[in-house]
Amino acid sequence: MYVNDGVKQLFQSQDPSAQTDFHRLQLILFIAPIAALVHFLLIPFFYYTGVAVLAILNVFSVLIWVYGIWLSKHNRINLAIQLFSCEVLLHSVVVSYYVGPDPGFQYYLWAMSSFAVMDTGSSRFRVFISAVMLVLIFALLNVGLFEPAYELTLSEYLPYIKLANMVIAGILSIFAIMIMRGFHLRQQAELKELATLDSLTGLINRRQGRVLLKQAYLLALRNRHPLTVVMADIDCFKQINDRYGHSVGDTVLCQVAKTLQSSIRKSDVLIRWGGEEFLILLSDASDLDAEKLLAKVSPRLEQLYADDEILESPVTLSFGIAQWHPDESIEQTIIYADNALYISKQKGRNRITRAETPAAENMYDMQPVESR
Repeated sequence: MYVNDGVKQLFQSQDPSAQTDFHRLQLILFIAPIAALVHFLLIPFFYYTGVAVLAILNVFSVLIWVYGIWLSKHNRINLAIQLFSCEVLLHSVVVSYYVGPDPGFQYYLWAMSSFAVMDTGSSRFRVFISAVMLVLIFALLNVGLFEPAYELTLSEYLPYIKLANMVIAGILSIFAIMIMRGFHLRQQAELKELATLDSLTGLINRRQGRVLLKQAYLLALRNRHPLTVVMADIDCFKQINDRYGHSVGDTVLCQVAKTLQSSIRKSDVLIRWGGEEFLILLSDASDLDAEKLLAKVSPRLEQLYADDEILESPVTLSFGIAQWHPDESIEQTIIYADNALYISKQKGRNRITRAETPAAENMYDMQPVESR
């Protein structure tokens, strides 16, 4: 569950408003070219059906949608949405006035109502009223507010034209909703990541770590398999911070996190417990297994810092290991591991200490009940 630096920086650098603008721009860059193309095709359609005024209207509509795309690319998305709303409203009313509701151009008002609510520059009340007005005007035009001033020469094709407009408007509405739905789901996922991961190292944080510890404890209790807790602490970390600065200290924390992550098994869980302290949860492993696993860490850190131009000596870790016993809580096991870590510190640091717990001598035979 380690998050790479690129993803972590993305979480840290992008605020919610920037992400919202990105998704709104994505939506506009999909819908606006389609709208401009539809209006462009309507120019010859209305010209050859005898309604030249509507052909001229669609020339201006094309220009408005193209201009709206330009506005959106220049960080004026709210203005572009307002401009699009006005264009769709004007176009629907004028077309309905000249040729009536039969061609179905008023259906774009319905689609625009779901698009208009994405105007984040206006108050919620104003956006709500604007969207409701678009729906109400659609309803009035749909029941025939105006008597047609012209009769299209291709009147036999009107049902097909209406069907096409309904389908296009519906698809655009669905796409707008799907874009915002996807954005909402991504936001939820990102918030969950931020709530469960440490922002600096990308490791599981202490809050989420307690949840995983409880789950592992219940699983080990049910299946009767060993469970071991390791407490790890960076030696002399305060001196590193004081002497080289917090930026170097942060780099050390991240490098240690990566080294620990690469040294343990995929089934193990690495948690940033707090400050320079880490907790490792090893499922189906004894304290001896944990000791063998941790023996690989110190050589890797020594190799990592062998040619370091800033730190004068390699970074080292002290470890405390405790194997869980079925008669004790996982919290008690953590205390045992923490006490063992303290002993490692007292004995000179850069060493591994196994706690003396009942688990080492009085654990189940490590076989599930049904196989005993």
